[in-house]
Amino acid sequence: MTRFISPILLLLSFLFTYQSTNAQASCDDLKKENEYLKNALKISTPTKTITSSKIDFNLLKVEGAAKEQTASVILTLVNHDVNRDFHFSKAVAIDMEGNEYEFLDIKIGSASIINKIYTDTPIKTVVKFSKVLPAVKIFKLVSVAYYTGETLKTIDLEFKDLAISWK
Repeated sequence: MTRFISPILLLLSFLFTYQSTNAQASCDDLKKENEYLKNALKISTPTKTITSSKIDFNLLKVEGAAKEQTASVILTLVNHDVNRDFHFSKAVAIDMEGNEYEFLDIKIGSASIINKIYTDTPIKTVVKFSKVLPAVKIFKLVSVAYYTGETLKTIDLEFKDLAISWK
């Protein structure tokens, strides 16, 4: 009888160890996925939102690149209307000392200043300003002008008191 119990105990011991190792690996994978999702939520959480023309302009952050002497205003645009073309026509930033910076580049998704925005779908938008020194800590004002495909009327939008995170 003890001859049968020993192999059974050995088999049960092996199965328990295998099961526990497998569960630990699954738990680690789940932890990694949760961390990724937490970071994604943190990245896409707006600090300010302005709604205009049924479009949410969600400010995510303002990031400075010290070596390049540029500052980028990073937004997501969420269109709450039908799919339509969206055009930026101008962007200007003014610092606390009254210095004005014109935009160097604007990206709406993978396109430049013109792109289609889709219903209830966020699209990342980056407005980059040049010749911004790391001594500039705050944009007092960032003004953007845009128009949509159905109207050629330019609409101005303003964000105020934006802190710049320098890298």
